[in-house]
Amino acid sequence: MTSYRIRRVEDEIKRIVAEIFIKELRLDYLGLITVIKVVCSADLREARIYTSIYDNKKSSVAEAMDIIKGHTSFVRGLLGNRLALRFVPRITFYYDDTQEYAENIERLFQKIHQIKGDNQDGLE
Repeated sequence: MTSYRIRRVEDEIKRIVAEIFIKELRLDYLGLITVIKVVCSADLREARIYTSIYDNKKSSVAEAMDIIKGHTSFVRGLLGNRLALRFVPRITFYYDDTQEYAENIERLFQKIHQIKGDNQDGLE
């Protein structure tokens, strides 16, 4: 179970990193980058930042994540300026494909319902 302090720090890191993506990095050409969640270690020395990318037309998700990961030290530096902690966590970016997975499951359910509806119409 995570402590209240860790959850507060995670929320603050999430807010700050999202703000950095919007104001400082200007990665609009990659699509809409969303910070989904942040998971910090118990000692707050490491933070895993989960992001998702929508409307990524020009490059693949892997290329976009490579670009984001290339800005890790810059983001960590800005995070250190805005975060009131003794140690700035070492950050790592991960791609969160939960939304795509949920959309795929939804499409499968719709297809099943459509097939069921077609079979029931044929029986009448």
